[in-house]
Amino acid sequence: MRKNPLILIADDEPIVAHTLVEILETEGFEAISVSDGAAAVRWAREAHPDILICDVIMPTLNGIEAAKQIKGFLPQAHIILFSGQATAAVLVEKAAAEGHTFEILPKPIKPDILLGILAQLLRRSASTSAS
Repeated sequence: MRKNPLILIADDEPIVAHTLVEILETEGFEAISVSDGAAAVRWAREAHPDILICDVIMPTLNGIEAAKQIKGFLPQAHIILFSGQATAAVLVEKAAAEGHTFEILPKPIKPDILLGILAQLLRRSASTSAS
């Protein structure tokens, strides 16, 4: 991982995406947002983010499909999904049946919970790379 992890946020609600970017940048992360899953895949191919935080229900390409594609070319990337819609559970279950497991958070995301998860991911990555 970089000194300051690069986080890609994908959400079709601009206020949510921009708020998450501000929170993460305040905490020392480098963050950028895009508005749909297809843009997340394109951007991830170029920038190789360390972490993807992605809404499940989005136009063009849903978050789970985007996450699966990104994991295909960035297997070391950490993926966190979030959703406020009940239909997301069906998509997550379908992905799990295909062998893809993702952490999913309820929307709206509580910043303290997200930052705690990110801290755990970074500790795990640091201990893995130190071994």
